[in-house]
Amino acid sequence: MQLKGRVKARVLKVRRDLPQWDVLTVAARTIERGGVIAFPTDTTYGLAASIWCEAAIARLRKLKRRDPEKSFVVIAADTDAVEELAARISPAHRRLMEAYWPGPLTIVFQASRSVPAYLLGGSRTIAIRVPGDTLTQSILRACGQPLAAPSANLRGRAPAVSAREVLRDFAAGVDLVLDGGRLEPALPSTIVAVKRRGLEILRRGQVLVGEALI
Repeated sequence: MQLKGRVKARVLKVRRDLPQWDVLTVAARTIERGGVIAFPTDTTYGLAASIWCEAAIARLRKLKRRDPEKSFVVIAADTDAVEELAARISPAHRRLMEAYWPGPLTIVFQASRSVPAYLLGGSRTIAIRVPGDTLTQSILRACGQPLAAPSANLRGRAPAVSAREVLRDFAAGVDLVLDGGRLEPALPSTIVAVKRRGLEILRRGQVLVGEALI
């Protein structure tokens, strides 16, 4: 059920290296109730919502002004969660997962039938990342589910690196902002797809992927 009646986002301070359990509990409950949160990831500040809540994904689309046919990157706690979301994990996929996860590499898979169409837009592929930082992992495990997690910025603006920048654009659009301080500007995750003829780099980012793995 979508949260209603919130005029301005709630802001909670969070320790990125040792997140407070009470803060994680608030974040998890917000997600479970169909809310949208913002928090510092291992790259930039990001937005997040449950992939299983259509209303929450619709809110993300509205916040990001994203076209209906475009999908969101999904973050997952571990490879077990990925097994449920991907229709098939090839040997090449597994070599990438073993070499670069957890970390800032997003890998494209064919989506399993359990993945809802509203998340994928017009495709049947899903882009997934297993992040390595403590806070993001703690949020994922507190929620107990994968999350749709686009960067916290409007089109044309650089991704937010502070809670203040998130609030500038999304103060009335998100339910909760976890303020973990200012991040150093960083590249986003690299996005790759495994093709028959090798590796396709869909977005260049923090990771330089070796073709030899494929």
